[in-house]
Amino acid sequence: MQSNILKPRFLSVILSAWIGLFGFVPVHAGAVPGKNGSMILRMCKSADTVKMLAVMCNGYLDGYLDAAHHYGKGRAGFCLEGDDRKKAPGALVEWIEAHPQSLNQPAAEVLHQALTERFPCKGKK
Repeated sequence: MQSNILKPRFLSVILSAWIGLFGFVPVHAGAVPGKNGSMILRMCKSADTVKMLAVMCNGYLDGYLDAAHHYGKGRAGFCLEGDDRKKAPGALVEWIEAHPQSLNQPAAEVLHQALTERFPCKGKK
């Protein structure tokens, strides 16, 4: 009976020690690589064939769209209507491939430029 009580305690001590040693690695500003146009291209390019990449691409895009509309107070510079939301990943891939300089630009900047060009709001230039 006593050994059953010790096992969970022992495991929790080991787990706590492991998290303490390896779980809290300091991250410095600018140390998170990959949040650029090449990341978006990699996620969205195979979204039609790899379900996990589709989830990642659409999730990243949805988060950006929500933030752009919220912080832009409805003036995001682009408008996705009807089936545009389904077309957006492919449009992003086409735009990034046509603008190779965007591969090294920040992801939010690439998304803004591509969506503004590919999905302009009607009545705006």
